[in-house]
Amino acid sequence: MLLISLILVHIVVVAIFCVLFTFNLIKIPGPFLAVVFWVPVFGPICALVIHAYFVSGRAGAKYAQLENMKASLVPQDDEPSRVEESVNDIPLEDALILDDPAVRRSVMLDVLMENNYRYVNALSKARLNDDVEVVHYATTAMAEFSKEYELRLQQYASRYAQEPANEALIEEYASYLSSYIGSGLCVGQLLEIQRNTYQQLLRELIRIRPTKDRYKELASNYMDSGQLGLADELTTYLYDKYPGDEESFQLRARYYYETRQGQLLGDLIKEYDMKEEYKSIELRRFIDFWKTDDGNIDSHESVDEGDVKEKTGA
Repeated sequence: MLLISLILVHIVVVAIFCVLFTFNLIKIPGPFLAVVFWVPVFGPICALVIHAYFVSGRAGAKYAQLENMKASLVPQDDEPSRVEESVNDIPLEDALILDDPAVRRSVMLDVLMENNYRYVNALSKARLNDDVEVVHYATTAMAEFSKEYELRLQQYASRYAQEPANEALIEEYASYLSSYIGSGLCVGQLLEIQRNTYQQLLRELIRIRPTKDRYKELASNYMDSGQLGLADELTTYLYDKYPGDEESFQLRARYYYETRQGQLLGDLIKEYDMKEEYKSIELRRFIDFWKTDDGNIDSHESVDEGDVKEKTGA
């Protein structure tokens, strides 16, 4: 009989605590009601202690004191700000390989809102994604980037028509056009047209003020567009005019590789390797790439074209 009475009293106490908690009249964590229910006497006592602790304002006081101490010791300008992590912090390249459609789409939307050209290469890959919505976002972003590039190029072309002798303008125009060509947005017939325009601008810059860098850029562009006859003339000119210049040597080596003239390529590298002048680490790696184990030069006619272009600075 006594046990039943105690159980009934405990049930009443638990009910009272539940009502107080529901109306926010007692300050205890929600999960602590389980302790009140399963631990008679001590559970309700602990709940009252916690309530008193919160009501007295002592909860979190030590943390607040520590924060105040830190604020008084560290100058406000030197105190690092907290960076909140979010889905926006995930790089686009990583988001595309995550098995989480929601994250992929969220990151893609952020890219569309940010409108940043540094995502162009990743967006090109995103168009091959298996998520239809991601493909749609990527295609939309690429179309928007392409439209902005073309609009800006039209403005440059209009200004160039009015000031055909303005070297600074032509250089700015050529630089922007070069970034468009290298972005991956420009393909097919449009790419060929833009490369021809870029070559025209480079030739005009060379006419105004010939520099070694402008000649090199034009020679590299000739090879990119498959104009190997013009590339032959220009790389020969550069190699003869600047015999000790590493980039001129690499351009000539690239021309021999592009035209599959393995013997001439080997002779060129061997000749340059025998020169006593200083060679940079990058050039030493380039020459070593072509060397065989016995120290001779191998034409590497079967190597991957991408590797060769990387080695020759293409």
